[in-house]
Amino acid sequence: MINTDEFVRRLNDGSRFRIERADGREATGTYRLVPPAEHALGQVVGHFDYEKPCLTIRKLQAKDEFYDDELGLGRMVFLLHLSGSRRIELGSAHQYELTTPTLAVYYQPPGLNKRSVWTRGANELSLSVGVWPDKLSSLFGFYPICFPNLSGLDGNKAEAFWYSRPLPYALISAAEQLLNPSIHPLLSKSHISIKSQELLCLSLSTLLSDGELLSRSDLALNRIEHVKTMVEANLSNPPSLAELATTLGVSTQDLSDELRKETGISYAQYITERRMKRAKLLLESGGSPLKRVAYEVGYAHASNFCTAFKRQFATTPKGARGR
Repeated sequence: MINTDEFVRRLNDGSRFRIERADGREATGTYRLVPPAEHALGQVVGHFDYEKPCLTIRKLQAKDEFYDDELGLGRMVFLLHLSGSRRIELGSAHQYELTTPTLAVYYQPPGLNKRSVWTRGANELSLSVGVWPDKLSSLFGFYPICFPNLSGLDGNKAEAFWYSRPLPYALISAAEQLLNPSIHPLLSKSHISIKSQELLCLSLSTLLSDGELLSRSDLALNRIEHVKTMVEANLSNPPSLAELATTLGVSTQDLSDELRKETGISYAQYITERRMKRAKLLLESGGSPLKRVAYEVGYAHASNFCTAFKRQFATTPKGARGR
């Protein structure tokens, strides 16, 4: 793991902002990013930790039109644009104008340049929380499949992702509490960490409640891939379809319909099919007793396993082992 100074340097690789350590009165891990004096007033205050969500608070006023570049590291950013204006360019193909209170969530792949552009006289007040994609699972207990092309969890995908919508009041209220804290200085670092996670929770809740986003075909494929992965990893005791639907932020019926459309069978039938195929492999490889094979694929009684196996393959487990 790299130290905080190096992490901050990498996060701001290519930036024209000057990086300064905050003085001792600030929370540990706090830095100031100061824009070129000839172009803008204000600063960005960042609270950085390589392993945890990182909060930045941006208060800027442009003297003339200027831009700033940041090279992608493969991080998710949850941006709460409260007021003012800024244009964000993700690579050469994507441009987004922020002119009203907006929740923007984006993924910046490693090596992809992000350019922020401010016009003359523009001001900006915003908060953002950056996090490694693979940390979302440990933070929330599941990986939000509302992010297409990121289900591999390695934070190293080539495709950029962007989502935006009007900023919900709950997020505005949470942001105001961070901008105007009433907290003892000794608790400042803990307060920032807790509030940063609150912003992540509220932002994810917004995405997971957006029916239009969740109905996208690429997300449906991600959900089915997640279902298949969970079944393979837990054949002896797979999660219920209702549990998976809750995790994925969709209704049980919608997930059932998506799975049937993709596989042609129901969830229960899919589990049985995968159990039998796994059992057949175990039997053909030899060695494991029949009761052990039955147990490994979720059957407490060998007789029930034998019945299901014969129904699937028109032969007994003993017959499959002898082939």
